[in-house]
Amino acid sequence: MPTHSSSLFRTLLSSPRTSKWIRPLLLIAAMSIIYFLGTSLFSAPRMKRLLDPRLSAAFQLHSETQLLHYDYIIRWSAHYLEYFVAFLFLVWALRLRPLTALLLAVALAVADEGHQYFLPDRTCSLFDVKLDAAGAATAFILTVAIRFMRGSSRLVPVVAEGQGSAAPRPGTSPFKSSN
Repeated sequence: MPTHSSSLFRTLLSSPRTSKWIRPLLLIAAMSIIYFLGTSLFSAPRMKRLLDPRLSAAFQLHSETQLLHYDYIIRWSAHYLEYFVAFLFLVWALRLRPLTALLLAVALAVADEGHQYFLPDRTCSLFDVKLDAAGAATAFILTVAIRFMRGSSRLVPVVAEGQGSAAPRPGTSPFKSSN
């Protein structure tokens, strides 16, 4: 049974008047979290002190190389998932087209790594940008595939009637029939 707060939240998001400002606020909150995670508070040495004792206890790890391996998996997964979710927020909150959201998500990843360049405890890494872009690209592929299966017209460029387009019209098959 839905709670009062969840139905209120659903009502706020579905109302055109309030969704105009709620969705961008949620996006700003998500981007703020990503920016905050890129600060010195979440640098590798600090996270290592926090995670290593818990990883050692949970997985019975005693070797430094094993701990380092798990640290890397957690950090890489976080990069990937951050920008997977960021892409979905861009598409959902700002109602951007998938390609626009992908380009913006990658630009945000580059900006995040650029901001880390100026922090003493952080490093600017092209590999991290690649992980971020991979997360956003995966979300892009899934979004496009889902929209294609649903027959969404947001994938096809809007063309005035009579001008023609290389893209199939919504509701028609992209393949020529053999009749």
